[in-house]
Amino acid sequence: MINFIKIFFSTKSMKKRILDIIDDIKNIVKCVCEQKFWIDWYGSYDIDPKYLVIWICVESDNIKLGLESNKELVNKLRETLIKNNYPKEAVPFVHIGFESQETVDRESNGDWYKHFK
Repeated sequence: MINFIKIFFSTKSMKKRILDIIDDIKNIVKCVCEQKFWIDWYGSYDIDPKYLVIWICVESDNIKLGLESNKELVNKLRETLIKNNYPKEAVPFVHIGFESQETVDRESNGDWYKHFK
């Protein structure tokens, strides 16, 4: 699905780059994840690009563990930052992680906001 919000941002803006990165991540993950997933992201990337956090969120702990342990997948996800011209000096600091609904239910009573806080 095309993210139409991107048309409102300059091709050089940080927000546009991040939206392109998120679209690329969705396309990569959907090839290896048989379960419903979604991407959550946030951060103070306008203050410093290294403060970007990206979460690939799935339903089960088993899928989360499988995705986390897939080194080829993790490398491809990180490469999307470079492909989309994210500032090179910030790339090593950007957090790209995986989380599951099962973990959030168990540890944070199902509250994703509280879990990520």
